[in-house]
Amino acid sequence: DAELWTSLAGVLTGADTGGRQAEINSAWRTLLFNQFHDILPGSSIHQVYVDAREDFASIARTGERVAASAVADLVEERRDGDSVVVLNPAPFERADPVEIKSASPIPRAAAQDLGGGRYLLSAPSPPNGFALHSLDRLDAVPSDDLCISRTTLENRFFRLELAEDGTIARLLDKRSQREVIAEGERGNRLLAFEDRPLNFDAWDIQLSYNYKPYPIGDLTSLEVVEEGPLRGGVEIVRRYGQSTIRQRILLYRDLPRIDFPTEVDWHERQTLLKAAFPVRVNALRATYDIQFGNVERPTHWNTSWDWARFETVAHKWVDLSEGDFGVSLLNNCKYGYDIKDHTIRITLIKSPISPDPEADQGRHVFSYALLPHEGDWRQGETIKHAYLFNMPATAVITQRSAITDLPRDEISEPVSLVRIGRAGLVIDTVKPAEDGDGLIVRVVEEHNSRGPATLHFLRPIASAEETNLLERTIGPVRFQGSDLHMDVRPYGIATYRVRLDEV
Repeated sequence: DAELWTSLAGVLTGADTGGRQAEINSAWRTLLFNQFHDILPGSSIHQVYVDAREDFASIARTGERVAASAVADLVEERRDGDSVVVLNPAPFERADPVEIKSASPIPRAAAQDLGGGRYLLSAPSPPNGFALHSLDRLDAVPSDDLCISRTTLENRFFRLELAEDGTIARLLDKRSQREVIAEGERGNRLLAFEDRPLNFDAWDIQLSYNYKPYPIGDLTSLEVVEEGPLRGGVEIVRRYGQSTIRQRILLYRDLPRIDFPTEVDWHERQTLLKAAFPVRVNALRATYDIQFGNVERPTHWNTSWDWARFETVAHKWVDLSEGDFGVSLLNNCKYGYDIKDHTIRITLIKSPISPDPEADQGRHVFSYALLPHEGDWRQGETIKHAYLFNMPATAVITQRSAITDLPRDEISEPVSLVRIGRAGLVIDTVKPAEDGDGLIVRVVEEHNSRGPATLHFLRPIASAEETNLLERTIGPVRFQGSDLHMDVRPYGIATYRVRLDEV
C-alpha cells in the first residue's frame, strides 16, 4: 500500500517519492531478514521471536506512516466532511463494504454503525486507485434479503443454518440451488489434534496426528452481533482446555462470500488446530494458490507420493471444483491445508514445544472465508476475491473541495493509476523504480492462458521498457497514448518500467 500510494501521489501531485521509497526499502530489508528459514516457520528459539515481534511492529509503523503521508498528499481528511474517499490498493475493481472510523456520526442512510466510532460503507472503487463519493448518495438501506438470527443467516446468495454446537448444518447456494456442505456432515468444524512428531517438533507434522482428533464443541455463547443493513452475523465463543476461541460468521448484503474472522487466546501445547469444510463436490484434484500461479494436487492417497503430501502449502486460497460448481477457501495469513476426498481443512495453530516452549501461546487474530461459486475457480473469480479479502480498502472522510485541489478540473470519475481488463492477468506490483526513474509495474498471468493484453495508465506514457525482476532493461515495448501493449504467456511474469507524462 505504501508503495502504491507513494507512486500515485508522485504522479498526481509531483510529490518527491525518493524519501518515502528509502523508508519503504529499509522496512523491506528488515522484513526479508525475518523471512529466514527458521524465523519464518516458527522453528527458532524463543528470544528470536521477542526480537522478530519488535521488528514486525516497526515494519508496520513504517508502512502505515508512509502510506498515510502519501494519502495525505491526495486527500485532506476533514471531520466535518460531506464526502468520503475510498482507496483501493487491490488490482481489481471492488464494491465490497469498507470500514471507516469517524469522530462525527455518519448518517444512518449512508452507513452501518458498528459502534465505537466505526462504520461500514458500501462504496465502489477502481483498481490501484480511489473514488470520491458524497455521503448523501451512499446506500445503506436495509434489505429484506439480509436476515440474521441465532440459527439462520441468509442473504440473496446463501441460506446458512447453524447446528446447536455452532457448526454449519446446512449451506444453500441460492444462485444455483446447490447444497454446499456434504450430506450428513457439518461445515466449519474446529478440530484439535495431538501433535507429537517423532523428530523436529516445530518443523514436522506426521500423518499419525490424524488418529487423535478432538472436536471442539464446548460452546460458551452464540449470539447475533450484527444485523445489517450491509452486513450481518453471529459470534460464537468456544472453550478448549485452557484456551478460548471467539469467532464470527458474517454474511454481506452484496458480497457472495462468507467470512470467519477469528480471535484465539491459545494456551495448549503440542496441539494442532484445524477448521474443516466437507463440501458436496466431486474432484480428483484440488488447486492451491502459490506466488505467481497455482498448482494442482490429488485429493486421494492412491500412491506413496500422494500420501506424503497430506499437508500442502497455499498462499491466499485453495479450491475444489467439479464440472459446473466449486468451493474456494480463502485465508489472510494461514498457509497450511490438507484436502482429502471432498473435505478441505485449513491449519490454524500448531503450538510445538521445541525449540521454543512458548511457541504460539497467547493471542492469535486471523480470518478465513468460504467462497462457493459456479464453474471452476477461474469462472468463480477466486483470484479476485482472494486479493480483495487480503487487501482491504480504506476510507477517509473529506470535503469534495479538498480533493479537487489535485491537478484535474474535477475528480468526478474514479482514479486508477493502472488497470488491466484481461481475465487471469493480475497487476501484482506498482512501485517507484529502485533508481527513482519511473514506475515499476509487474504483471502475472494466473489462468494458464496466452494472448494480447493492454495495461491502461492514468496518464499518457512518455516512454516504457520491459525489465527483469531486478529492474534491468530487457528491451522496448509497444505503447500508444495511455496504453501499453503486451503479449501474455501462460503463467508468465512481466515487469515494465513506465515513465508517464507530467501535467
